[in-house]
Formats: sequence, structure tokens, C-alpha cells
Amino acid sequence: MTTFLTAFAATLLAEMGDKTQLVTLTLSTRHPPLQVLAGALGALAAITGLAVVLGDYLAVFLPAQLALLAGGIFFLVIGIFMLLKKEEKEDSKPADSNSAIALQTFIMVFLAELGDKTQLTAIALTAATGKPAAVFLGAMGGQLVNHSLAAFLGSRCLARLPAKFIRLAGALLFLLFCVLFLIEALI
Repeated sequence: MTTFLTAFAATLLAEMGDKTQLVTLTLSTRHPPLQVLAGALGALAAITGLAVVLGDYLAVFLPAQLALLAGGIFFLVIGIFMLLKKEEKEDSKPADSNSAIALQTFIMVFLAELGDKTQLTAIALTAATGKPAAVFLGAMGGQLVNHSLAAFLGSRCLARLPAKFIRLAGALLFLLFCVLFLIEALI
């Protein structure tokens, strides 16, 4: 259950204000939100599935202590990155009305998520814990909440959440995971 909750919280906070959430948010203002959400979640499930498969592969070949150390260092780097990252405005082009919205969203989100911090988090968590199903379900739970918020509540509600607060909370969570992983690796 700890692995599930870690994956859920890390993904939920890391995705707040992320480019894939902004794609979902922007497309949902112009197209039916259920189609946009379906495309986004399909892409996120594919990317997260690839990540946990890779992480599970690494878990088999890496000693547990080394995987925990690598995971701790990864969380440290991401936490520092989130603290130091400057705000960016994402531009999104309007969708072509002749294309299938779910497919277009799938492609946009899939490409935007490749190599993203949440994908790398799923790899690191799976490698460190050896629990791909818990990581996948936790990460997808976080993605579901995050992208549902973007698709259905829209930019007015998200604009009220201070971006600095979200970024700080996410950074502190990653730094906490770093400490926990390093302590477990060294004990």
C-alpha cells in the first residue's frame, strides 16, 4: 500500500501544471472533455506501462540497496529541479475539427510525456520497490485525478491554485521520498 500511495502522491503533485495537464486543459476548453480525458488517460497508461516494465526489468538486475540509492538520488535531483525551475507558459494549438479528438489527445500527451519526470518516477519507484502493479495503479490514480481536474473543472479553477505552492509542495514531497529511500538503503 505504501508503494501505491507514494506513486499516487508523487504523480499527482508532479503533474500539477505539467505540460500534459495543460494539453488536457486546453483541449477540454474546445472539445468534449470525456473524449479529451479518454485520449489523455490512454496515452498516460501506455507511457506508465512502459515505465513500470522498464523499472521491473531494472529491479531484477539491480541489487535492492543500489536501486534504493539510485531512487533516492533521482528523487533528490527532481526535488531540486522542481525548486529551481522557472514558470513556463505552454502554448497549445487548436485541434483540427476533422480529426478524432481522443486520438489527437493521445498522440499529444504520449509525446509530451516521453522522458517526463512522472515517467522517470515510475521507473525509479518500480526499480526500487519491485512492485510494478502498485506503481502503475498509484501513478494512474494520480493521473486520473489530475487530468479529470483539468478536463472537467477547467482553467478557471486551476488558475486559482498558486503555481508556486504546487511546485513547492511537489518539490518537498520528492525531497521527502529522497530521504526515505536513502535511509532505507543505508539501514
